[in-house]
Amino acid sequence: MMRKSIVILMLGGLFSSAALALDDVVTVKFEALNNSGQTGTATLTPQGNTTRVVIELLNAPTNVAQPAHIHMGTCNKLDKAPKWNLEAVKGGRSTTTVPVSLDTILKDKTAINIHKSAAEAQVYVSCGNIVGLM
Repeated sequence: MMRKSIVILMLGGLFSSAALALDDVVTVKFEALNNSGQTGTATLTPQGNTTRVVIELLNAPTNVAQPAHIHMGTCNKLDKAPKWNLEAVKGGRSTTTVPVSLDTILKDKTAINIHKSAAEAQVYVSCGNIVGLM
């Protein structure tokens, strides 16, 4: 009886885990803010204990580095302090490896926020909520 209980507990643990398979990619859709016209997507790809974040932003300026971050909260109510920094968007593109798993990012409500420039960081030009696979 003891062996059967252990097997059931082990199987229960496997199926109750919220872990993502390595091919589970999360796509974030950006909405333009402050009449920027900057829309696009971010692709979050799990890589074990890290996550690759690729941002592709339309209508981005070609010669301005736009800071980008993952924040706690949603686009409607962001925590002002960035949780994880991302490479600045340059020419509409950015690629960053974030030092946490995608599961960790998805545990709480999070969003990716893009700023107009380092000098005008208070102006948000685009935001997208990170929503896990259902």
